[in-house]
Amino acid sequence: AAPDLFAQLTPEQWFDALAIRVDGPRAWSETLTIDVTLADLGQTHRLSLSNGVLSHTSSPGPVRPDLALRLTMPALTGLLAGQVDPANLAAAGIELDGDPGVLGRLLAVLDEPDPDFAIVTP
Repeated sequence: AAPDLFAQLTPEQWFDALAIRVDGPRAWSETLTIDVTLADLGQTHRLSLSNGVLSHTSSPGPVRPDLALRLTMPALTGLLAGQVDPANLAAAGIELDGDPGVLGRLLAVLDEPDPDFAIVTP
């Protein structure tokens, strides 16, 4: 059921979900930008990590990012859901331009999601 649910999320919802997993104190000294181009949707989004906060915009602007990813929505879903090995992105059809270490730096400041998190409590 979860993969079906994942497929229904918009890019913005994925980036919001990623942002809430950032460990602010651990990410405080990290500054990075990643452009995510979703070839199948014709969209580009910029993720920016600064001062322990991950933000995203759909208007990246002229400044070159630290890393640019070109992929499809299913590949993005697989990457963010942990189904794609970040060390082997090419096998998943993900193109990189820039410093591939930036993705590792972002992943290193994320907390694991809590599968037991009570969304609704009595």
